[in-house]
Amino acid sequence: MKHALVALLSGAMLAGVVAEAAAGGCVTKAGTATGLTRDFAEYESELIIRQVTGNWPIQTDSISKPSYTCKQDGAMWTCKAVAKVCKS
Repeated sequence: MKHALVALLSGAMLAGVVAEAAAGGCVTKAGTATGLTRDFAEYESELIIRQVTGNWPIQTDSISKPSYTCKQDGAMWTCKAVAKVCKS
């Protein structure tokens, strides 16, 4: 019984370490860009995230769909993209 309890606790601790390692491999990144259209500003702000995380021109990590916050200033749009990047 004692050995079974030690094995069970060891397994639980290992599962916790694996979960922490998986969570530790992800970061939230943001990029801000300005463009003549909202679509272009969104595209460029997402591209900044890819560039600063080493995922441009080839994406090697998992990147979530970004959420955007945009505002228009005269003829220009400024957008901020926020996405979760997880190392593959």
